[in-house]
Order: sequence, then C-alpha cells, then structure tokens
Amino acid sequence: MGGGREGFVVEKISEESLHLVGNRSLRDYASRYIAIENSFCARAECFGVAFAKKVPGDVGIRAGDFSNAPSVHVCNDGKSAFATWRSSACDACRLGIGTETFVLTLQCPHRCFFCFNPNQADFDDRRPAARDVCRQLEMRAEQGAVFTHVALTGGEPLLFPEESVAFVHCAKELFPGVHVRLYTSGFGATDEVLHRLAYAGLDEIRFSVKTDQGMTDVEKALEVIGSAVDVIPDVLVEMPVMPDEIELMRDLLVRLDDLRVKGINLLELGFPFFNGDEFSRRGYELKPDPYCVLYDYSYAGGLPIDGSERACAELLEFTLGQNLSLGVHYCSMENKHTGQIYRQNARFAALFPLRSLSARDYFLKSAKTFGDDRVPVREVLSREGVDFDDADELDFTEFPLEAVSLLQGELPDIELAISYAVCESRNGEVILRELRLDKTTPATFDFAQDW
Repeated sequence: MGGGREGFVVEKISEESLHLVGNRSLRDYASRYIAIENSFCARAECFGVAFAKKVPGDVGIRAGDFSNAPSVHVCNDGKSAFATWRSSACDACRLGIGTETFVLTLQCPHRCFFCFNPNQADFDDRRPAARDVCRQLEMRAEQGAVFTHVALTGGEPLLFPEESVAFVHCAKELFPGVHVRLYTSGFGATDEVLHRLAYAGLDEIRFSVKTDQGMTDVEKALEVIGSAVDVIPDVLVEMPVMPDEIELMRDLLVRLDDLRVKGINLLELGFPFFNGDEFSRRGYELKPDPYCVLYDYSYAGGLPIDGSERACAELLEFTLGQNLSLGVHYCSMENKHTGQIYRQNARFAALFPLRSLSARDYFLKSAKTFGDDRVPVREVLSREGVDFDDADELDFTEFPLEAVSLLQGELPDIELAISYAVCESRNGEVILRELRLDKTTPATFDFAQDW
C-alpha cells in the first residue's frame, strides 16, 4: 500500500515489518496472520513451484509507472491498465453486476500447460458433455436477472457450433440489448460458423493464441482471426503473457494491429496448482505477495507467476511507442477477484455498522486500537459520540475508519490497525472473516484516499 503524498504511512503488517510495531498487543495479534500466510505459502510450494524473492518497493502496476505515457489508464487500484480501448465487458467484470459467463463444455483440443480447467472439481466427469446453456439463460430470465453482458466459454465452445450459435440467439431474445461475447482458441471457427455467429448477433469474439503449442498453431490462429475481423464487430485476442516471451509478443502485437484486431487482453500468467514440473522447467516462479489480500478466491484457483505483470506493462508501453491502433488491456489475476469481493460484501455491509465498504477494493474495513492505547482512544470516541466495540479477550477496540481523523489532535502518533474483512455464509448465517491488517497512525491516515 502507499504512494504519492509526503509522510504517507499505511502499510501491511508483514513478517518483514512486524518488528517495527511498537504496540505489543497489536504485534501479537498481527502475528497470527503472518503465520497463516507463511503456512499457505509453504503448502503452495508443495505443488512444485517456488516463490520468487521479494523485491523491495515492488508494488505492482501504478499510474506513476506510465508517467511518460499519459494515455495509459490505470484502473481498479492498479489491478489493471489499458490504453486506446478496452471492451465494455472488462469494465463490467470489475463489479460483476449485470454480467455472467456460461461454460458450454470443458472439452478442448489443446493441452495448455497453464490451463485452469483441470483443477476444477470433478473435471474428468464434467468434461465429456455439452451443457444446456440455453436452458441456463432461460432460468436466469425466469429468476428476473438483468444482464448487460453475457459470455460463452469452455473448454472450447466451438466444438459444439450448433449450441454456440443457439446461445447467442437465445441471449439476444431473452435479454434485448445484451452484449454477447464468445471465447475460443479458434478451433472450429470456420468461415461458416463465424458468419452464423455474426447473424445470430455475436458482439465480440475473443481468441486465445496458444504460443506454447508452437508457431504453426499461432499462424493458423492468425489466419482465423483475420477472417473474423471481417465478420464480427469486436475481435479481440486474450492470452496469458509468459515472462520469457517478450520478443514473440511484440511481433504478435504488430501482426494483430496489421489485421485490424480491435484489442488484446494481456493476462497475468497463473499457476493452476498442477503441472508444477513444466512451470519449473521453464524457470518460472510464483509472484511474492501474490495478492494484496490473501483469500480463497473462487476464480481460477491459482497464483500469479513472477515477471508476467512486468512483461505486460512493457508490452503496453511498446504498443504506445509503436503507435499501434489496437487497444491493449492488462488484466492481472487479482483484477478478476474484485467482483467476487464486491458481491460478497456490498449487500451485507449494512449489517456491520463499524465497517466501511472500501471504494478501492470492496473489503469491509474498520480501525482497531490495541493494549494501553485503548483507554485514551475510547475517551475521544465517547466524547465525540462514536460507536465502538471492545474485544477484551483480544485486547482491542474496534471503531469506524471515518473516526480516525478525530484522533489526530490528541493522539496523532498512536499505532492503529486497519482491518480487512469479507462476508461469508456459514450455516445460514452471515459472518465476517478478517483477512489482513495494515498499520497506520491518525496523523498519516487520510480516509478520502486510504480506505
């Protein structure tokens, strides 16, 4: 965390910074989260890929990284960035409102070493058959769903062209005005199929170019992509970026621009908790501090690879330097999690009045004071009429983040913790699960920027 203004101090309490915490009760409380994170990392490495060493000051993509390229838009608290254009579906994905992706099949003619599908529950049993995605759309309509965007994916949906075309027809009939997109490797995307998809109303098609399959497959994919540009309104490429394929990707960007492709989504490469030997053979390591907030995210179920994000940023800058016309959008693995956290927390935020729904990352946040600092903080809060809650067994007092400013005059330098939490349903009850602690002080915390 951090950046920008002088004297700014809001930082995650980590193993490296724990010794800098002066309040013993806060230090003891925070140590449990460090232990959880260390345990998780040890278990993750059992899959065969080690974590890279941490680089001091490496906080991922930020607006300052593109100070020489003002046309780059850094979004979602640095979790994504784009230049020139990005699909409206990508913007909708941020909150996950009015959008849904339907899986037609888990079958696929490719065997990409980075594919996440095989780590899904009951993958082998679910792979053979196509699902009735039209019936799923009908059920959503019956339930009163309102969609602005829907997508069809796989596996490879064009293994079942009739069902794919029917999905587009059905979506357009049930949800007038909806933006429909389809994900494909290009397998089965014949001229006939592309024209039928276009006639059904397909708005966007996203091709995944498989560089790990060899250049022959890349050339075949480019041929199909060229055909699609003449038929489908928005043609995109969406693919993970290997840290060691910068030169190949630069060439690909130029060729896609020559084909008049609308845009490319550069994805952060992820490790799907299998094929560890293949990742290690390529020299890949896991990204240290893989996510801002460590959690059991439902999307994909893996961890980002170190160096992929930096490669994506370099490719984005290359595109601008070459004055290419296609839109370039960097999408981190963490960017895909934002909608999940928003949906889990937004509808239940009112149940927890001491916490604020963060406008930055959508976690529910509060402030906590510990140990001997609790008495003077409670005196100020009581005098100002601010509600708070005591947890004597854990030696902390919790109160709203908005009230931190009230402490600036009398208690500017006391150590406070910013608590991150997520709502979960357990046994029919909504509970809060705390996930992370940041350290700050009243003198340096700015609610308008830091929450």
